[in-house]
Amino acid sequence: MKFLRLSSILLFSALIAAFLATPITTISYSIWLVSLDMPMTLGLFIDSLIHDWLNLGVVLLLLFLIGFLIAFLITALIRKYFKVTFFSESMSYGIAGASTIFLILYLTVELIFQTQMIGGNRYMIGFLAHICAGFVGGYFFGTFLKKV
Repeated sequence: MKFLRLSSILLFSALIAAFLATPITTISYSIWLVSLDMPMTLGLFIDSLIHDWLNLGVVLLLLFLIGFLIAFLITALIRKYFKVTFFSESMSYGIAGASTIFLILYLTVELIFQTQMIGGNRYMIGFLAHICAGFVGGYFFGTFLKKV
């Protein structure tokens, strides 16, 4: 039963991070289109956002789920064996989530011939917003881990 609860918390934390990270790409592309004098209406933006949540969001969810699994296991081992006390448990997992997203974004560029596959990652503000989404997902995991 505990395994099922941990798995569902992990899934929800990756889902939160992917849900928050997906609009970053939509906003980035919308700004780019407006800069080219392309018409951007609210309806078009919402359609693009829904399209990105259904397509890009699934890919990000899978990437974040695998990354969070590895990062949260390492964080649990570090907290157990090294008795980390200067960070709360929630903050530790938040930092692990942010670090995971940073590593995912960095490696997707480096391993795919310097190609930005995630559009919101092209600008520094988008890069930082993705990392913040990872922190929120990790913080969620750490907060609800206490309740298991």
